[in-house]
Amino acid sequence: MDRIFGSSALHRRVDDDRGIALVVAVALMALVTTLLVVMVSVAIHENSSSGRDRQRSSAVMTAEGQVDSLISQIQSAAITDLPCDPIPPLNVSVGSDTMTITSTVTYFTAADVQVACGSPGTTELATAKIKATSTSNALPGQPAAVRRVETLLHLTPTYGNAFDKAIFGYGGVSLANNGEIFGEGGLPNADVYTHGSMTCNNHQTYHGSIFAQGTVQMSNTCVVDVDVYAQLGYTADNPGVSVNGKVLVSAGSIILGNSSLGQQARASGTVTGNVCSPAGNGKCIADDATVPPPPSLPFPQYLWDTETQDDYLADGYTLETFPQAGYPCGMYDGPGPLKGKVDWVGKWLVEHSGSTTKTVIFADCPTQPVKFQGVDLNLGADLVIFATGGVNFSGNTTIRSTTAASHLLYLIQPYNFVTQPCTVDGISLDNQVTVEATIDDLLYTPCNIRKANNSTHYGQIYAGGNVQIDNRLTMYFKPLPIIGHVIAAGTIEKYSADILYKRETNS
Repeated sequence: MDRIFGSSALHRRVDDDRGIALVVAVALMALVTTLLVVMVSVAIHENSSSGRDRQRSSAVMTAEGQVDSLISQIQSAAITDLPCDPIPPLNVSVGSDTMTITSTVTYFTAADVQVACGSPGTTELATAKIKATSTSNALPGQPAAVRRVETLLHLTPTYGNAFDKAIFGYGGVSLANNGEIFGEGGLPNADVYTHGSMTCNNHQTYHGSIFAQGTVQMSNTCVVDVDVYAQLGYTADNPGVSVNGKVLVSAGSIILGNSSLGQQARASGTVTGNVCSPAGNGKCIADDATVPPPPSLPFPQYLWDTETQDDYLADGYTLETFPQAGYPCGMYDGPGPLKGKVDWVGKWLVEHSGSTTKTVIFADCPTQPVKFQGVDLNLGADLVIFATGGVNFSGNTTIRSTTAASHLLYLIQPYNFVTQPCTVDGISLDNQVTVEATIDDLLYTPCNIRKANNSTHYGQIYAGGNVQIDNRLTMYFKPLPIIGHVIAAGTIEKYSADILYKRETNS
């Protein structure tokens, strides 16, 4: 009996599966937990990787954006405001990320010499290299995303207008009698510049300022609306002399005599004159070492070359070159009333009087100026004459427009066809040459310019030698557009930038 009972109990224990179920349940729970841990880990990893990819994309985008911003600044900035190191870092928010952007700009000359920051205003630049580095905030368990973009720019300078003066006589300026130089639109901006000395002898008014590297001498009745800047000295010897602004002399003395002065006279040397009394009235300041010299301007070199020719053609001008068939160099000596009064270029111009085609002429006759003597010049369109032998108008010649519209007349002796230094007259308007108000006129020569007796001028006068005006000049200053190739074209105002390359870099 006992043996049978024991067997039955054992059998019941063997058949009981409740313990196995518990084990299975625990195993399943462990498996599920493991799977959950793996899934969470994978999710965290994927999210981190996705976040880093997002940051890398944002970093390269913001670095390139900073490069583009600096390019834009270089394109639009005045020469004194070019972006220059050190450039402050930028913090940019992109979604949930923060990007810190550092950047550098390095400038080089055409010889690939690096230009120190602070110098771009005085040195002509050729290229600029921009680098921008964008660094993200670090995600948990991940390094910060860093992307770098750089670009190389070719810089082309944009010059200020080299032709911004009413009269520019590099060698000197002398007006002998009865002249008035009016500013543009009634403004006091009809400035006169010379690298030499300036003389105003009698009954003249300048509605602007006078700049001279030498001396300025004023006698009888001479009036300057604004200022006089001289380097070596200033002398006035008549109560009819008046400067409404300042007189500044940087390396000499000022003699005011009994002339009038609107503001102050300051000189590195002595300052004397009636307006200086009583002493200490603030009008006259001597021994002033802080007086700046007048600005020194190069004479602009207006060239006739392929670039100038192409620029005029692109602007709609028709080109005529001389000598050409039927029009040799020299004076016209054929029959008719023009004999002895015009050269062959002048004869061609008379024959095409009133033409409505814009024309640029290149007259390569080195010993023969374009000549008009007592013959009128009638323009139906703009006319530009580059004459290697210069220009001579004289004897009751009137230059007029055949229409109510204004036209340009440029009389130019090109710089690159004249042996320097030049001491002869390149352009002369001798007697009763009248330019009507509908003609805007540029006179340009690397030699001398002489205007004599009752001449009127609307425009500008530029001579590499002396400007000598003998009697009765009435001039209305107008800054005129310049087409073609000009060297020493004034100061650099800004740069245009062309992208040579833009790329991501590892350093």
